[in-house]
Amino acid sequence: MKVIDPYSASYGIEDYIYAVSQLAQTTMRSEIGKLTLDKIFQERETLNNQIVAAINDAAESWGVLCLRYEIKNIEVPESVKHAMQMQVEAERKKTCAYSGE
Repeated sequence: MKVIDPYSASYGIEDYIYAVSQLAQTTMRSEIGKLTLDKIFQERETLNNQIVAAINDAAESWGVLCLRYEIKNIEVPESVKHAMQMQVEAERKKTCAYSGE
């Protein structure tokens, strides 16, 4: 994050660091909610770019610029992991049945 207008960053918002952090989390949840679980892991870079764009749109009046956002770790609940494993196994069985193995 970079302050591009110190006056706006000081007087335009109470705590720009906290505000940007909250906006990033909210935007990330929103963007992830639009994707399937498989796509989330494949589209990490796209998600990062979309989040940076959303932050910069909102934070322009705060006098700050987000230079980069990175999703480091996506923790998936155990129930979702189990469902993903079941889906992979079903796809393997389907492929094997298709090929006659």
